[in-house]
Amino acid sequence: MGMLPRPQTTPLHSTRGAAPGEVALVTGSARRIGAALIRELASRGLTVAIHFKNSEREATALAEEVESAGGTARTFQANLDLVSEAEKLFEEVVDSLGPPAVLVHNASRFEECDLSKANSEKLRRELALHVESPLALSRAFADALAPDASGRIVALLDWRASQPDPTVLPYSISKGALWGMVRNLALELAPQVTVNAVSPGVILPASSREHESLDRLTVGLPIQRPGLVDEVIEACCFFIFGAGFTTGTILPVDGGRHLL
Repeated sequence: MGMLPRPQTTPLHSTRGAAPGEVALVTGSARRIGAALIRELASRGLTVAIHFKNSEREATALAEEVESAGGTARTFQANLDLVSEAEKLFEEVVDSLGPPAVLVHNASRFEECDLSKANSEKLRRELALHVESPLALSRAFADALAPDASGRIVALLDWRASQPDPTVLPYSISKGALWGMVRNLALELAPQVTVNAVSPGVILPASSREHESLDRLTVGLPIQRPGLVDEVIEACCFFIFGAGFTTGTILPVDGGRHLL
């Protein structure tokens, strides 16, 4: 009787998770979820690149916080409404810290805009921030990786990436396009880079609604409460430090909204 083949124990291609000392670039990371992710990555030994558009004071304070805790952080300003600034941002990070092993597309903007107010200019603006600049950064990220290195790209989406919300039409369209970009890049960059997405639900109110009660927004959710920032961070870290056999995946952190 012939022997059964032994299971393969060494993968042909191994995409390892991020390791201490490697560089992580998180866009839009001076405040809110981005800042929380910076703190977590720095606590795990990564060198962090803090990107901001207007929040220089918050970015500087966050970098000082990381450094005082024994980590390494630098701040970088760029307006990601302009692809040229996204490209310049990546060059500056490489010049200052070296090529990143982790890229997180977190920079975002949430503006109410239904069909009656939507126009080409507003749609182009949202697509530039949520798709064109992430695409340019992802291209630069892949090009900068050494042939024997592996990388992780994570995009922060929104439940509106897969479910329509016509009250924020350009935003919803652009987040859906970002999800399409994630899936395409997952194929294009495999096996060296994994590309995944985290899709938060009701976590924090939009910056323009910071005093809004979240309780109203959780009515009807299977898990009847708002989510925690830490729960989004845990999901991001799953893709950054583990999940070597996972790419092109969206992980909802939305209290079950995607089931409705």
